Amino acid sequence: MTVTRVLSHLTAAAVAATTLALPAAAAHAEATGVIKGTVLETGHVIAPSLDVSLYKTSGEFVKATVTDSSAGAYEFRGIEPGSYVIWFENQNEAVQEWYDNQPDQDHATPISLAAGQTYVADAYLTQISENLVRPTITGTPTVGSTLSAARGTWFPTIGVDFGYQWLRNGTPIDGATASTYRLRDVDSGQAISVRVIATVQGAQESATSTPTAPVTGGTPAVPVVANSVKPSITGSVVAGSVLTATTGTWSPADASVTLQWLRGDVVVGSGSSYRTTVDDIGSGLRVRAVAAKAGWTSAIAESEVFGPITTPAPVLSAPVNTVKPTVSGTPRVGSTVTASTGSWSTSARHTYRWTRNGKTIPRATARTYRLTAADAGTRIAVVVTATSTGGTSSATSAVRTVAKATAKVKATAKSTAKGRLKVTAKVTSAGARTGRVTITVKVGGKTKVKRTTLKKGTRTVTVTGLRKGRATVRVVYAGDASTAGATTSKKATVR
Repeated sequence: MTVTRVLSHLTAAAVAATTLALPAAAAHAEATGVIKGTVLETGHVIAPSLDVSLYKTSGEFVKATVTDSSAGAYEFRGIEPGSYVIWFENQNEAVQEWYDNQPDQDHATPISLAAGQTYVADAYLTQISENLVRPTITGTPTVGSTLSAARGTWFPTIGVDFGYQWLRNGTPIDGATASTYRLRDVDSGQAISVRVIATVQGAQESATSTPTAPVTGGTPAVPVVANSVKPSITGSVVAGSVLTATTGTWSPADASVTLQWLRGDVVVGSGSSYRTTVDDIGSGLRVRAVAAKAGWTSAIAESEVFGPITTPAPVLSAPVNTVKPTVSGTPRVGSTVTASTGSWSTSARHTYRWTRNGKTIPRATARTYRLTAADAGTRIAVVVTATSTGGTSSATSAVRTVAKATAKVKATAKSTAKGRLKVTAKVTSAGARTGRVTITVKVGGKTKVKRTTLKKGTRTVTVTGLRKGRATVRVVYAGDASTAGATTSKKATVR
């Protein structure tokens, strides 16, 4: 707000005080009009206790009020017929505008009020930029043609960076972030839209256009099912043992996978398990996985050769588990847990496979496992497989529930100008370090609160409108899915 505007408000307040002191008889006989509305702020939430000032279009101050803290509503009653403009302001957030979405009084939308008329003037204040007219797309939705985006109408636009993201059936298209987009075969039959993103100091608002009609022409691309982890075989190499195969890992995850067992190039079985026979002795076995999905090109992946299969020793048998394995250590994100083998009927070679909620954790095959953010709130266990010349068997430990990682929040505060305090919150944790931070500054009996979201574990905000003196700064980190919350406080001096 400019110095002239501040003085205008101070003078207006004095006029308001004088006006309130006038006797009721001085009120105009036609002063029965009403101007009212609801004010929202960034995030489309009800705005509590915002300043609302009423002026005549000539510039004369009329009245001032604040919005209701529970409903975000305001109301001016007993208004004479005439032409008026309205000023909305949130001093705590330094956000203001003239009705309707105008930057100054000269451009404010006038309200013509008749005798006894009720006029509703709603407002939406934003620290970023509000979309008033949605983005649009021009161009023909045909493969080979180029679509162009118009960002629509926004307020304000000064200091705002605008970006683009093209969407295919609502899903972002990789690399399509210019104001134009050339349609390709992969777009055939799909609806294209564009999202415009307004950014101010890291905060964003966005608006998305109406989708085009389905793109015509071209040859729709047929996606191919992809394998990222090959199928594998576990079990004993001794003939007569039951071998178990995993399907591997595929994308998309809902692809249907069938398994075949091969001795050389001969198919000897199907399904997830196979009991070896004397015919397999001396040979190695492989598992072939075929993944298919309607509308996709099928794919094949094969395991490493398992074997060769050996002749069983008639006096030997597969190990039998007598005491289940255990998981020791603190089950918390960032900690390392250790598996015991448990007890078995015979000596054997042991391997480990860690699970999360009953599903195998890829590449987690060591005796120890470091808990990650993905494990927070899940139940982990270890599957110990014992292998001897007599066969292979497995046993699973009891599950352990993983707690969120502990967090430590550090705050720094520095007064960069009169009435301002620059506060930086930094969170360290073995978890993801995302989520919201609430910064509360108390000084001179007045409290200011700022809420923001961490970015790479840290965030800096500037708190304005503070009184001079010794301030208490409290930073509360709410935590996220993998990290527990934390709190810290410190003292700082406001100039």
